[in-house]
Amino acid sequence: MRKLCRPAGPAGTGDNRMQRSNHGNGDQNMNPAAPLATAANTGQYLPGPTLLPGQMQAPHATARAWPTLPELVNALKRRLVLAAFLGILVGMAGAAAIWLAMPNGRHRASALMQVKPLVSIGTSADQGIEGEFETFKQNQKELIRGRILLSRVLSNSAVARLPDVKSTDDPVRWLSESIKVDWRSPELMEVSIRGDDPKQIQLILAALISEFERDSVAEELLKRKSSREHIDKSLAEIEKQIETHEKRLKKIVQLGSGGSAEMNVELMKFENSELSRILGDKKAKINEMAKLDIELMPLKEKLASIDKVEVSYEDLEKFLFKNNDEVKALVEEKRAQESMLEKILKTFKPDSQTVLGEKAKLDDIERKLKAKLESLRPSTEKEIRIFNRRPVESEIALNRKQHDFIKNFMAVIEQDETLTKAKITSLKSDGLSTTVDVNNLKPWMEQKAIFQAKLLNLDAADNSEKRIKIRDDAHVILNQSFNQKVMLSVAAFLAGCLAVMTAVAYLEWRSRRVDSVDQVINDLGLRVIGTIPAFPSKQALKNGDAAQSQNWRFVLNESVNSARTMLLHTAKTQNMQVLMVTSAMQGEGKTSLASQLATSMATAGLRTLILDCDLRNPSMHKLFDAPLTPGCAEVLCQEIDVSDAVQPTTVPNLWLIAAGQCSNRVITALAQGHPLETLFNRLRGQFDFIVVDSCPVLPVADSLLVGQYVDGVVISLLQDISQLPKVMTTAEKLTQLNIPLLGAVVNGIKPDIHAYGYNYVKQLPA
Repeated sequence: MRKLCRPAGPAGTGDNRMQRSNHGNGDQNMNPAAPLATAANTGQYLPGPTLLPGQMQAPHATARAWPTLPELVNALKRRLVLAAFLGILVGMAGAAAIWLAMPNGRHRASALMQVKPLVSIGTSADQGIEGEFETFKQNQKELIRGRILLSRVLSNSAVARLPDVKSTDDPVRWLSESIKVDWRSPELMEVSIRGDDPKQIQLILAALISEFERDSVAEELLKRKSSREHIDKSLAEIEKQIETHEKRLKKIVQLGSGGSAEMNVELMKFENSELSRILGDKKAKINEMAKLDIELMPLKEKLASIDKVEVSYEDLEKFLFKNNDEVKALVEEKRAQESMLEKILKTFKPDSQTVLGEKAKLDDIERKLKAKLESLRPSTEKEIRIFNRRPVESEIALNRKQHDFIKNFMAVIEQDETLTKAKITSLKSDGLSTTVDVNNLKPWMEQKAIFQAKLLNLDAADNSEKRIKIRDDAHVILNQSFNQKVMLSVAAFLAGCLAVMTAVAYLEWRSRRVDSVDQVINDLGLRVIGTIPAFPSKQALKNGDAAQSQNWRFVLNESVNSARTMLLHTAKTQNMQVLMVTSAMQGEGKTSLASQLATSMATAGLRTLILDCDLRNPSMHKLFDAPLTPGCAEVLCQEIDVSDAVQPTTVPNLWLIAAGQCSNRVITALAQGHPLETLFNRLRGQFDFIVVDSCPVLPVADSLLVGQYVDGVVISLLQDISQLPKVMTTAEKLTQLNIPLLGAVVNGIKPDIHAYGYNYVKQLPA
């Protein structure tokens, strides 16, 4: 058999290892670890110093505290999905924090309404029917936010279609909480609402103040109508009293004109009868006042109890049935279910499954209704109390008005009584009196004038402006800080994303993965024998055109051939025949690299053997579609002869020894060394070049055992996967055992057709 670079000594005796050891004790004029100058992107390498076997110098790694920008970018690419996910989360959290921390920057819609006091002619403001002005203002402030008014506003078709209204579960509660009422002056009430959409809040506010103004006008008309009826009734009674007194005066004039004693007696009788009538009227009015006082006491107690007693479940249901669509739907569903249950009870027994099922449905509806009512209770109780107080307060106000009216009448009647008694006393002492006293009419005439003035006030109110009137229509004040708030939130989001992505990139860089060929040379101090382009995905090969796929295959072949050329040059200068390919960890492309190098050497005409020494995780037999056994494991255990383990492959000049079936016995034989040394001695005489695929160095010691019997080692690196500290540890272990480290081959380099020159990689004719 033809031998390549055989060492001095008898053929097949294994003196090559001894010779390498002897060289290690002699002159060392070559550095195996010396870097080889390279142009990483072109695949062209400049030869470094010539290496001698046995000369070992551990590669050195340059430690840097801060990465360069390209290194950060490469690190970020490897963790882009994780960095983007975390960055978005942190960015959103930062944006939310800024948004919540900054003052409310929403737009504001406002309107001005004038609330005028009720001024009567000749009297002070807000007396009588309307009550005190301050109380009236407070009532308006509450009424404009009441559920009844807001329900009517929200039932407006234009308002109901608004997104802000449709998106909330309880629009009435939302609107009530959004409305703000302030007094800008004693008579000017400002109503405002905030929101993100200027058009929406303006439309809602315009509908609200318009509905409130209509309500107030209707209430004013109703109150004036009631007051007019009360005044007309009071005037009729006063007119009756005046008419009675006028008749009395006429009678006095008639009786007094005679001048006789009989006439004087008649006058005394008349005055006594008038006194009796006056005392009767006085007693009737006293009884009326007592009756009003009796009626007032329970009204006051009822008014006080409204604020103390909890609003009942029935009151909640009754009130919300009219003002809440969800409650109305549940109540109607409950009534329908009750009706259904009544019909079923006429046919089925109460304890039947059908009846029990319908009762369970009814109970479920009642639970939902009760839960809904309880959820609305806090915001509804106040409105229900106001609603319940209003009729009681109206009754109390009417009672007090009637009491005051009777009291005024009592004062006039008492004056009549005093004057009549004085007249009777005068008649008794002085005898016949012909003087006509009209003082009895004066109190009633004064009362008539007062009520006529009130009528004039009502007429003036009918012709005057409305008491509550819109002075400034709803308008929007755009808040410029809203845009600033949005910009700051976006900036916080971007800053959070950038910070997290930078942190992830830095932490990934700290793992010191191989980013480029230059990093292997500069940071590790390893010579780079070659680079292998990254394998495209199956989907990319499937979707790509045939020309692009063919070009990539040519780039791959040329890259492998370039590495082969470098190794053959080293083999000539260093008498190297057995080459081991290893890696620091699993999954760094060593098996693929070993098969490609062996195939390239066989294609160059060298008798080449691939020896699979990755006994624990063999895969070379799968690449060449060969059986796992018999193989290296069986040879080491001396179960078969080495010639029986050699298998031909489909590639000319290329043979394979598979890994075989691994066991503890095989690992023990590997550790003894002699079986492995015998195996290599036999193979050196049969093949020109032997490529050994071994285990990764760091997980197990198998590669370190095998490496002591080879002529050189190549470390396989995978871009973006291999880590510089682990590669450094691997190189140190190899050099500490005087195993020749030839350099590294970097896999996974992104191919660049133009770097090689398209004309040099295109398909050539056969």
